[in-house]
Amino acid sequence: MRSRAAVLGAALELLAERGITATTIEAVAERSGVAKTTIYRQWDSQAALVLDAFGSVLRAPADPDTGTLRGDLLELLTGYAHALSRKPATGLLFALIDAAERDPAFATLHRREAGNRHTVILAVIARGVARGELPPGTDPADVLDLVAGPLFHRRAVSAGTVDSGFAERVVDRVLAAYR
Repeated sequence: MRSRAAVLGAALELLAERGITATTIEAVAERSGVAKTTIYRQWDSQAALVLDAFGSVLRAPADPDTGTLRGDLLELLTGYAHALSRKPATGLLFALIDAAERDPAFATLHRREAGNRHTVILAVIARGVARGELPPGTDPADVLDLVAGPLFHRRAVSAGTVDSGFAERVVDRVLAAYR
């Protein structure tokens, strides 16, 4: 559907140029040339439209199932590192997090979408526990925080390089800590 692609493309442009607050339905309609009524038929709110635009570039990962927890985590974290090192994904992610802190509608949508993205990595970690690669009783959410947190911190706080080598070091250190 051409109007959907035009609307999402316009929303992404506006998000990159002006941020979430300025990415209104009206602004998207003007930029895309698609009528507001058409936009409202597909998206009932600005938050829903913005989240859909984010989802078009920030996709949930596929389950790698390489046969080992290390291999699975490396594949997932390498993808995460790649996403954190490129535009517009990084800027969009940080804008969404900021909006979620300020607006309950964005907070709800962000939690739902983050949960969808975390489902795969939590399943990978649970599979590692079931295979005995992590101790029984290991909380997959704790492992998720320990492997993803350093990548996000390095990109958002210390402005360091986030690449596959860093992701590999994080995975190896976290798994060593659990041994």
